[in-house]
Amino acid sequence: MTELGKRLVEAREEKGMSLEDLMAATKIQKRYLLAIEQGNYDIIPGKFYVRAFIKQYAEAVGLNPEQLFEEFRKDVPSTYNDEVSDKLSNIKPQRELPKPASKVLELLPTILIIGGILVVIAIIYVIVQAVNHDSGQKNNQAAPQQSESKYEVSEDSSLAKDQKKKEKASSDDQGKSSEKDDSSKDSSKDDEDVSLKATNTEGSTTTYEVSGAEEMELTISASQASWLRVRDESGKVLKMGELKDGESFKTDLTDLSQIDIRLGNATGIDIKVNDETLKYELDPKNTMTQNIVIVNKGKEKSS
Repeated sequence: MTELGKRLVEAREEKGMSLEDLMAATKIQKRYLLAIEQGNYDIIPGKFYVRAFIKQYAEAVGLNPEQLFEEFRKDVPSTYNDEVSDKLSNIKPQRELPKPASKVLELLPTILIIGGILVVIAIIYVIVQAVNHDSGQKNNQAAPQQSESKYEVSEDSSLAKDQKKKEKASSDDQGKSSEKDDSSKDSSKDDEDVSLKATNTEGSTTTYEVSGAEEMELTISASQASWLRVRDESGKVLKMGELKDGESFKTDLTDLSQIDIRLGNATGIDIKVNDETLKYELDPKNTMTQNIVIVNKGKEKSS
């Protein structure tokens, strides 16, 4: 380190400035400032820049550059073009924007985006209000027209009395008919008790026979998510995929002679034919994946 470099470092440290602070004040790269302090002028591009950089350094730390050049003449490289260095040294560093102003500039894009979003929301709100207002006016205009198209009939007129008699007779007939239908359905359900029994088990496959009713409906309900596949006797897939918790699958067994059910998680699946629940021959806790084959015997009672 040269004597000039030592003097500059002392002045900088007395000012409490780091090289980064000095770089911000002079706009001179840190490596050039360090080269000036160490007397390593070879890395600075051109000797005439050396005097200019030293002058800016000295002014930034409060030293008189001319007096410094005279005192440490031997440490300052000579140059044939002092005017160029003087002109360069007279270049004033750019003023930094105050911190509040720089923060505002950084936030400006975000502010513009938020403002744009608010404008779009306001436009959409105005459009929706306008549409609702127009539809309300149309409904208000249509209401008087509908009321005008109707005509009132006096309750004492013969036409009104005849209409009331017809309505009463119709409601009485419908009530009687529904009572008959309900009673017939109840009696048919009582007569048709479904039997669902296991007849054979091989590996993970269990065969069941169902009988006792002319009309049969299969219901598969899931209390846990489970994969399943349901096929008829011809191999046609009626259902395949995941049955989620709370979902169910139903199909009519009346015209089917057999149905095959493949379960991925038998612990979460309940199988019913009409109101008869299938009792697993294989414990689902031990055999989660099972094949269930249901053979439809129809009205015939199984032994």
